[in-house]
Amino acid sequence: MSEATHRAAEALRRALDETTIGELSFPTSVDASRRVMKAVENPDLGLDALAKIVVAEPLLSAKVIRLANSVALNPLGNTVRDVKQAVMRVGMDPIKSLAMALVLDQLRQSHRHSRCRLLSNRLWERSIHIAALSYVLARKLTKLDADEAMFAGIVHDLGRFYLLSRAAEYPELLDDTQTLAELINDLGDRAGARVLGELDLPESVVHAVLASRRYGGSMPPATLGDLLFVAGALSPRTDPFDELDARVVIPENRAVALGLDQSTVVDAITASGDEIYSIVVALES
Repeated sequence: MSEATHRAAEALRRALDETTIGELSFPTSVDASRRVMKAVENPDLGLDALAKIVVAEPLLSAKVIRLANSVALNPLGNTVRDVKQAVMRVGMDPIKSLAMALVLDQLRQSHRHSRCRLLSNRLWERSIHIAALSYVLARKLTKLDADEAMFAGIVHDLGRFYLLSRAAEYPELLDDTQTLAELINDLGDRAGARVLGELDLPESVVHAVLASRRYGGSMPPATLGDLLFVAGALSPRTDPFDELDARVVIPENRAVALGLDQSTVVDAITASGDEIYSIVVALES
């Protein structure tokens, strides 16, 4: 590591420590999605009122209709084209997930540096696949709330998204991807706790996200953190920072290496392949 890269790494560490809650900045295009998430948290908000909010956000409206017509939520193929009908079918919690997916997508597209965009795109694709896997595995294998599992899957790497956006301020880091990956892996939990706290997300989701880098060993997963971990191990999209971090040893078959019950998990995923794909398409399109 060069002296310039070392100084840049230390500057990023200090920036995370010195930034106070309320100073964490997001692109202005994120504001609409954050308003939707805040509205959904209102216990007095009815589906009719929610439909009016969704209609005002064209990108979100398209995602809600797409999810409403997905195999996961519409196995009989009864197509809906009206936002209000789509909201009724999807429900409030999944709409919060769709709004957060828009937040991540907008963060991803805000990167101007090509290396940041490449890493952010890979992290985005992985987050979407983990969200879809978490939803399906929660329904098929556990008694955990599948809607919460989807949401937790989407936000589980939000801290690393934020760090990557801040790293763009330090060109020396972007020229040393190994150091960048090590730094983002080291600071990921702290950044995640700060960013998720800034968004005022449920404590259960924050706890699960922070626990998801370590596997408790239960199969089927007994906790949301373990579910996220298993979904990450089974995701067809690999972790770009783990691949660049020389300290991380990635087994050829991570699921087997972790002692996961392959037959149970593979059977569930194989039987739910169309559901998983339909959720991925709804979230990322």
